[in-house]
Amino acid sequence: MTADFLKQVFDPVINLNIQVWENFEKLGRVRSFPKESILKPSNTTEKYLNIIIEGCGGNFLWKKNNFVCIDIAFEKEFLNDYMSFTLQKVTPIEVKLFENTTVFQISYNNFRKTMEVGNYGEKITRLIAENSFIEKQKQQVDLLTKTAKERYLELLYTKPDVNKIPLKYLASYLGITPQSLSRIRGEKV
Repeated sequence: MTADFLKQVFDPVINLNIQVWENFEKLGRVRSFPKESILKPSNTTEKYLNIIIEGCGGNFLWKKNNFVCIDIAFEKEFLNDYMSFTLQKVTPIEVKLFENTTVFQISYNNFRKTMEVGNYGEKITRLIAENSFIEKQKQQVDLLTKTAKERYLELLYTKPDVNKIPLKYLASYLGITPQSLSRIRGEKV
């Protein structure tokens, strides 16, 4: 089952034989966590690459006595501090769940095993990095060129589960106050 899930996650960018994903599955495990769990505390090193099977979460930075949501992830998306994972260095990013969540989790050491000849690890890693970069750049462009309402509506259209995210975190991600987000939600859209 997990191999099929992994294939679904990656098929849009790389269509590999199911046996590749069966081998990948053996290197990781499926884990479930309760709502509000912290998968990676700030000022630590990311130990796992997480792919959400069910649920959602986000990445946070501490700023002016409050956590600011800098990224969100849903089913079939990665939820981890990718910079820390790749460099194996401490970062200030915290990874937290918004609801009860199940992930496919692979440790850094096991992920490195995918780099062995014939495991497609280098190609998969490159695609993960490219996707992460593209998403971050798109987010930056949107912050500078779209209104909060436009960003919210686009997010609502592309991620129907966005309303599972607590209001304060979603508002933080959009760069607005919870009150402003409540007003946007209350408008006829």
